[in-house]
Amino acid sequence: MTVADLVLQARHDAGLSVRALADAAGVASSTVHRIERGDLQPTVDTLSRIAEAAGMRLRIEPRPDHSVSLVGLAVSMRPDIAAGDHSWPVRKAAELVRRFRSADDPLVRRRMIAAEPPATGDPRWDAFLAGLAEWLAVQADMDVPAWARDKDRYLCRGWWVTPMESMRAWEYAGSPASLQSHGVYLHRDSLLNV
Repeated sequence: MTVADLVLQARHDAGLSVRALADAAGVASSTVHRIERGDLQPTVDTLSRIAEAAGMRLRIEPRPDHSVSLVGLAVSMRPDIAAGDHSWPVRKAAELVRRFRSADDPLVRRRMIAAEPPATGDPRWDAFLAGLAEWLAVQADMDVPAWARDKDRYLCRGWWVTPMESMRAWEYAGSPASLQSHGVYLHRDSLLNV
């Protein structure tokens, strides 16, 4: 739901005209009208006042989203890693890769990889995230985030993400160089096919 849809729905549910809602919220009628048309993105404070004037409370609940950024990916991977599941973190990473590659705005791409993700509880996955950030940056012709080159983001011994030994040659041959340099072996196809 867009902000425009939210304001329009709140106004209709309250049975208020644009002018009545604007007066009660302490904003200009043109502000409410422009918000409903999608021409204006209000501040959280303005949106909260409009919602309260319509008899509602605005509640913002941030939730981790594994496909929004590497920070969200790291947070959402923790329960999977704790459960010993290696497939869900890779699937989630593949969704993030798809979203990153489809983003047209370089600033959006930068936001997706710039902030250092928190520790996952497993240094192998922490190295994976750094390798993933480096791989995405290289593909997009961007600077690699400094955090991805931190010495704690490299493994001393190689780690194959798949536990199946019969897959290791395939994983090694198809692992992006950015992942390999961090000591992680995962075929690029695992990250490109969602």
